[in-house]
Amino acid sequence: MSRISRRSFGAGALGAAGLALLAACGQGAQAGASGASSGAGGGGGGGTGTYANKGMDFFFFVMLAESIKRRTEELGFTYNSTDAKQDSSQQFNQAKTLLVQKPSFLVVDTVDSGAWAPIATQTKGAKVPFGAVDSLVTDGEIDFQVAFDNSMAGTLAAQKTVELLKAKYGTERGQVFNGYGALSSAAWNARKIAFEAELAKYPEIQLISRPTDGSETTARQVAGATLSEFADLDAIHGPSDSITRGFITAMQTADRLKKVGEEGHIIVTTIDGEPQALQWFRDGTVDAPVSQDPVAYGEICVDMLTTYTAKGQAIPLGAYDNKDYFWESSVIDSTPNGPVMTIPPYIIDKDNVEDPRQWANVVTQKWGIKQ
Repeated sequence: MSRISRRSFGAGALGAAGLALLAACGQGAQAGASGASSGAGGGGGGGTGTYANKGMDFFFFVMLAESIKRRTEELGFTYNSTDAKQDSSQQFNQAKTLLVQKPSFLVVDTVDSGAWAPIATQTKGAKVPFGAVDSLVTDGEIDFQVAFDNSMAGTLAAQKTVELLKAKYGTERGQVFNGYGALSSAAWNARKIAFEAELAKYPEIQLISRPTDGSETTARQVAGATLSEFADLDAIHGPSDSITRGFITAMQTADRLKKVGEEGHIIVTTIDGEPQALQWFRDGTVDAPVSQDPVAYGEICVDMLTTYTAKGQAIPLGAYDNKDYFWESSVIDSTPNGPVMTIPPYIIDKDNVEDPRQWANVVTQKWGIKQ
């Protein structure tokens, strides 16, 4: 397919007021039980772009919402969003309320991937372009979805861990702690399965696999107990940066946080690639962040819905190339649930950490948002 160029970023980047202010902008004032809210932005007669968000409880989700908001307003639409606070019933009701307003398009990040067939039918009948980002719709056919290869992310993190263990010992051996996220999350479940399957190829690697429920507080507690139990722990893996924050705090508390190259350094891998993760890498706290690009999620989904679906055109299948994103190339596949683009993960290293296309560098350097 032809390359779809990314438009320039909108003006008015947020300053250091940071996450709380940004979350307020994304959520807005709640409107009754539905939680619908209107954001500022130039509709310019272009209608309203709507986003039924699953939650604003992680920096990653806040940046995903921000990417949708910015792209929507760049294209001349008014932005309208809701926050389900991780409640699937509330999110479904919020999406129905948004559709009553006859939006120009609807985007969702699902709490429950299997609950959207009625909305898919409703949007098709109302000719409202319907897309999903991050957590996909698995029932009903919708117009476009864009997500992440969570299994490959887990595999990459495990392969890097093995590589660093071999560099340390001359062979693939050691003790590795995987503090996995809530298994009710398809993403965290896929990362756990892939990470642990890769390590299972090496019989001299001892895997310590313990749940954190995706909570930073729980992650800190579990990591603290694990560090006490395993005095010679070689490596730690966090399936999201929010979990890894808890691990790093626990390592500091236990006086086990040593930088890369220092004696006693514990190998750390993490997934998401938030601004803080890039800084951890720069200062030697973390060996290898794996990037998941929420900026691309939001921008590409809005672009596809407005460029093709809104004009009655089929979204092109096959190769998708866009050098404005660091990963540059992906594929749009046909599935029973509609066209799906899967963005590839990659490891952040010394050669690419300062690339301006890293999503963490986009939000901090171009948007002016601090984590």
